Amino acid sequence: MMHTSQLRVRYAETDAMGVVHHAAYVPWLEVGRVNLLRAAGCPYGEIEARGLLVVLSDLGVRYRRPARFDDAIVVQTMLTTLKSRQLAFAYTVLAGDTHEVLVEAHTSHIVVQRVGMRPTTLPVDLAQLLRPWLAQVSQ
Repeated sequence: MMHTSQLRVRYAETDAMGVVHHAAYVPWLEVGRVNLLRAAGCPYGEIEARGLLVVLSDLGVRYRRPARFDDAIVVQTMLTTLKSRQLAFAYTVLAGDTHEVLVEAHTSHIVVQRVGMRPTTLPVDLAQLLRPWLAQVSQ
């Protein structure tokens, strides 16, 4: 399944030419990821309340077209990997009006204990909540 988040480009996310700065896209990916987790019944706050963190281990971004100040943006997020200690997501950032692809991205994350930052397993009940959201991605 895919989760869709809608945003609007804020002035602070742009450069002097009104074009979104490349670094501004990364927080948008986080918005998509956090919203997907919440929609799955596995809010990030619940993960942290259990003494766990989901830390970024890999990030890849492909910039296709620029977004500009006040543009409507759609962030499509899919869970692509669900392992005992690893989650991965794929993202497509679209122009809200034309649905042109602006950015394609992926992130990988490792589940760690908050204290000591050692890798650990995602609790079974949380993994079960996420399993229906796992995209069927062809390899």
